[in-house]
Amino acid sequence: MQISAMNVNNVLDAIEGGQSVSAVRTMQSETDDHWHRLSSKAYAASLSKARKERKKNEKKRFTSVTSTDQVGEVVAINEELAKYALHIPILSTQQDVVAIKECMGGLPSSESKILNIIGDLTMNPRYRVMQKKGRFEFLKPFKNTSVFIDAATLCFYRKNYVSCYFTLAPVIEGVILRWMGFEDGDTKPEFEELRKFFNISHRRQPHPLNTEFHNVFTKVAHLVLNQHFFRPTTNGESYKDFNRHIASHLLKSSIFTTRENCIRLFLLLDTMTEIYVYEQREEDARWHLKDADMTEEIAIFSSLILECGNQSAEQRILNATSRSSS
Repeated sequence: MQISAMNVNNVLDAIEGGQSVSAVRTMQSETDDHWHRLSSKAYAASLSKARKERKKNEKKRFTSVTSTDQVGEVVAINEELAKYALHIPILSTQQDVVAIKECMGGLPSSESKILNIIGDLTMNPRYRVMQKKGRFEFLKPFKNTSVFIDAATLCFYRKNYVSCYFTLAPVIEGVILRWMGFEDGDTKPEFEELRKFFNISHRRQPHPLNTEFHNVFTKVAHLVLNQHFFRPTTNGESYKDFNRHIASHLLKSSIFTTRENCIRLFLLLDTMTEIYVYEQREEDARWHLKDADMTEEIAIFSSLILECGNQSAEQRILNATSRSSS
């Protein structure tokens, strides 16, 4: 079946008008293959429209917008950082991007500097509570895993990176499964479906909010999962053994449960929430949080940072200081 510009516009208009993707799919496509091709073309059209709108906004006075060139720069930086299972955090400012970029010329030796920048942004107690209250406890695929994310966060601040890593690593796959519609008792999808998940996001949502940055984050999530975390161990090495299969079966004797790899997990998880919010086309609940909603847990996380120095039980028994660059 041919796909016309009218078919594409019908999809975009229907979603823009508030219809669900499943309803649009039923009305506009007859087969799974047709929807794959139609949704791919609709996503490309949505992305093109978003880029044209951004260029218009760049020329408006008193309008602050990330320029097309800056978006392209983020994509290029992410492609390089993905080799190290890293990328620019979702709430980075242009100043943060510049700071990361300035360190990239020294890679791989400057990796620790980049990780310090990314870690400071990603593991800031206030930000972690914002993610918890405004996303992990709120968004459907993340709800059932929020207690494990809490446990991993507490472990991180206590510098118990072993427990943090093993607690958080299964959450990545668990969230994707629930995002796919998996329920308790269902037959688990094939692993290749999980690996391709972010590469075929157009099938789930051909017209997300903020299509340009949805494209930025789905691209880098796909790279990090496929080059590292979900990479088959028979198909090469994941950077710093950042790999769920290695962790699940303890295939390596190397210490991969490091502070750095824990940051990588939180970073990937945060990016997944951003992609989900765009695909749902709903307002971000984080911006409705009040200080009173967060004060207690920010204080708890902050106090752990102050309390758990090199003399914490985790540091002494697990000898964490010799296993990470903390």
